[in-house]
Amino acid sequence: MEETQVKEKKKFNLASYAPVVGFLCLETLVFCGFYLGHSFLLYAILAIVLTILLFLVTFRQIKKDGISTFVFFLFPLLVFGALTALSSFNTNSIGGIGLVNSIFVPFGLTLFALAGFLSSYSKTVKIRHVLLVVYISLGVFVLINLLITMFYYVPFYTIIYKNSYIVYDGKPSVLPIGSMAYMLFGFQAKEVTIEYWTLFPALLFTSVIQLFFIKVKENKREFFIYLALVVLASIALIFTLSMKTLFQDIILIIGTGIIILASKVKKSRHVLDGMVIAFGALFGLFILILFLYSQTSWGFLDGLRNFINSKAILSRLFKTNRYSDKVVVIFQDLFSSFKLFGCPVGGYAYQYPNGVRQILSDIWLFDNLMSSGLFGAIFFMIALVLVIRRLFIYIKNGNDEDRHKYQIAGFVLGYLALSLVLYDYTPLVNSDRMVPFFISAPLLICLYLLGYTYNKSLIKVEEAQEEKKEEKEDEVIKI
Repeated sequence: MEETQVKEKKKFNLASYAPVVGFLCLETLVFCGFYLGHSFLLYAILAIVLTILLFLVTFRQIKKDGISTFVFFLFPLLVFGALTALSSFNTNSIGGIGLVNSIFVPFGLTLFALAGFLSSYSKTVKIRHVLLVVYISLGVFVLINLLITMFYYVPFYTIIYKNSYIVYDGKPSVLPIGSMAYMLFGFQAKEVTIEYWTLFPALLFTSVIQLFFIKVKENKREFFIYLALVVLASIALIFTLSMKTLFQDIILIIGTGIIILASKVKKSRHVLDGMVIAFGALFGLFILILFLYSQTSWGFLDGLRNFINSKAILSRLFKTNRYSDKVVVIFQDLFSSFKLFGCPVGGYAYQYPNGVRQILSDIWLFDNLMSSGLFGAIFFMIALVLVIRRLFIYIKNGNDEDRHKYQIAGFVLGYLALSLVLYDYTPLVNSDRMVPFFISAPLLICLYLLGYTYNKSLIKVEEAQEEKKEEKEDEVIKI
C-alpha cells in the first residue's frame, strides 16, 4: 500500500491545470478588451506568461505539421516587431512609446498570436467564452467612456458645438468641442480625438452578427447580452455622430451587412471572398497609382501627373483630400534611408525629404512606413495576407459554430478596415503621446483570434467530425 501511494504522489499531470490556464487566458483577454490605456508592457508580460503556461498544458496535443505551418505566419510578424522595436521613431521621437515598450513589441505581437494557436488545442478554452469576455469587457469600456463624455457634454454635442472652443486661461482649446471626447485612458479620464474614441463603439457594434444566429428560446441570456451590447454601441455612435466619423460608420454598416449576408445565405458566401478580393485589387491599384504620382523625381511620369492634375475627379482622388495628400508625402523618397527602417529622429528639417520630420497619415498601413520602415511594413503585410487567407479557410472548413466563425471575421476585418479608414496615432488632445496601431489592445485580440483560427483551418474535415462526436459523447455522459 505504501509503495502505491508513493508512486501516486510522484505523478504530476500538467494537463490537470488546463482549467486554471484557461481562466488566465480569459482574464488576459478581459484586460485587453477593457483597454488599460498605454499598457502595452503589461500586455506583453501577460502574453509571455500565458504562452509558457499554455505550452506546458497543451504540448502533447501539438502537431508538428501544424506548428511548422504556423511559423510561416509568425516569422514575418516577428521581423515586423523587431524592426519596429529598433526604429528610433518609436523610442526617441516626441510622444514616442519609449524604449522599454519598444523592446517588448515583438514579444507582445508574436506571443499573442502563439497563445491563440496553443489555446485552440485546449478543451478548456472555448471560443464561445472567449468572444463573450472580449465583447463584454469592451462593452464596459465603451459604457464608461460614454458616461464620462456625456457628463461633460450632451448628446449630439459633436453637431451642436461643432465650431465651439473651450477657453483655458484665455486660450482656446487645441480642437473644437465637436472634435473631442473623454476616454478612460489607463485609470484617468482624458480628452481624446473623436476619431479615436468612436473606434471602440464601432468595434463593439460588430457583435450584432451574433443576433442573427442565436435563438432566443434556446439561449436567452447570451442573446440579451449581445443585444444590450449592440444597443450600447448604437447609442454611443449616434450620440457622437460627426462628419469626421460618418464615413467610418458607413464602412462599418456596409461591411457588417456583407458578413451577415454571407453567413446566412450559403449561396452568397462566395460574395464575401469576392468582395475582399475586389477590394484588395482596387486598393492595390489605387496605391500603385498614388505611389507613381508621388515620385516627382521620376521625369517619365510627368505625363501621368499632368493627366491626374487636369481631371477634377482624379485630382480630388489622388491629391486634394485628407488621406492622399499625406500619403503622397510619405511615398516621396520611399527608397531612401528615411523610410527603409523607419523615420529618424532629430536633426534639422532640411535633412528630411520635403523638410518634414514626421508624417502621420491616420492610416495604419502607411503609418507603419514611418514607424517600422519599408521593410517592416512589407513583412507585416505578408503576415496579414497569410493569416487572412487562413481565416477564410477556417470560415469554410472550421468545426466551430457559424456564429463564432463569422463573429471572429467581423471583429478582425472590422478593426483592420476601420483603422485603415481612420486611426489616430496621437489620440490625446493635450499631449503628443503616441498610441501606434501595433501596440493597440484590439490588435492584440485580433492576433489571438487569428492564431486560433490559423490552427483550426489546418484541421481536416474528418478530424473535425471526430471532435464533434467526442464533444457530443462528453455532453451525454455529463447529463
